[in-house]
Amino acid sequence: MAEEFIEEFRKYAKIERPPKDVVEGFKKLDSSIVHDVLCIKFGMDTYMAGLRPIFDFMKGKVYVGTAITVKEVSTTHEPMEVVQKRFQETGRSRIDHALAAIDFAEPGDIIVIDGEGMEDVAIWGENMAMLAKRNGVCAVVLYGGVRDVAKIRELEFPVFAKGVSPRGSGYFLESIGFNVPVTCGGVQVRPGDIIVGDEDGVVSAPKEYASKVLEIAQEILEKERITKEAIKQARYALESYPSGRPKILEELKKKRREESR
Repeated sequence: MAEEFIEEFRKYAKIERPPKDVVEGFKKLDSSIVHDVLCIKFGMDTYMAGLRPIFDFMKGKVYVGTAITVKEVSTTHEPMEVVQKRFQETGRSRIDHALAAIDFAEPGDIIVIDGEGMEDVAIWGENMAMLAKRNGVCAVVLYGGVRDVAKIRELEFPVFAKGVSPRGSGYFLESIGFNVPVTCGGVQVRPGDIIVGDEDGVVSAPKEYASKVLEIAQEILEKERITKEAIKQARYALESYPSGRPKILEELKKKRREESR
């Protein structure tokens, strides 16, 4: 029976992925830089509102990976016995799609689960964290809740979530899609998009823009370095942001060129 389930999900496992060197390049960025590029240059706000790192060990770290997605929907509109009977008859689990995501994720991927924002319902727990860590999953992003936080903390498995709750998803949600477009915090995430999560929050970079985002981000980082130099030299705060002042910017660039000779 397990083999039948695995084969059923295998057809969804192959996704279009960004080049590996691009994903590696994103690991030198953070969520703020990625969001700035997407928002200012492409008019896209891909910040997933309300999602935060759950554990202290995540502080100061940036988690980057290719998205593997899971879609879950509420079953609270149905009588509990009806839902239970449906799964008993099919022999299926409410979390099959999430388990498939763990099975087919490649090392370094980030699993993104759309739990309709039900922060008081846990769509992730200790057992799933154990499986995900064993398979090399980088982190999980939950548009919903997480539980077993003490045990997951011991595992040191990174979780970004909307909330924490002891309520399991068994009676409130069921998974219906694996590697399909999902929506988390108002942002559409597709399998293969690049996820960047840190202390500031979580953003998604659409895979077709990833290479260009990385290129522009490098330019912004260079401007940031110049700005920091200006801050050290400036007498006034208005002098410290040279990106909008071509003359000052050119002087600082010239100085950097001379120093590098």
